Amino acid sequence: MEVYHMKVEIITLVIRLAIAVMTGICIPAFRHWLKAKTENEKYEQIRQTAETAVYAAEQLMRKTDPTGEDRRKYAHKLISMTAMRLGVALTDDEIDSMIQAAVKELNFFTHEEIANEGMDS
Repeated sequence: MEVYHMKVEIITLVIRLAIAVMTGICIPAFRHWLKAKTENEKYEQIRQTAETAVYAAEQLMRKTDPTGEDRRKYAHKLISMTAMRLGVALTDDEIDSMIQAAVKELNFFTHEEIANEGMDS
């Protein structure tokens, strides 16, 4: 009977050890995954803000800002505010790169629409 209790106690200890090891592995892995997912969502939100800011600046200031400097400042401010609200530190160069990417996308779609309008005629 005593051997049976020892076996049960050993099995219980092995199970507890396995649970402790798995917890030590799984919790840090889950934390890392959750942090990465949250960061990706924040950067996606900032990227979407950049697109919206560039499109809005284009609509609001195209005729009054021929150089584009005021539009760039407007977009820069909106992106910077969004990043700050989300707790993401971005450099001016990173924000400028996001603006340039959004401008290129806007120009691509604008030229594509113009080309399509010419085909409809």
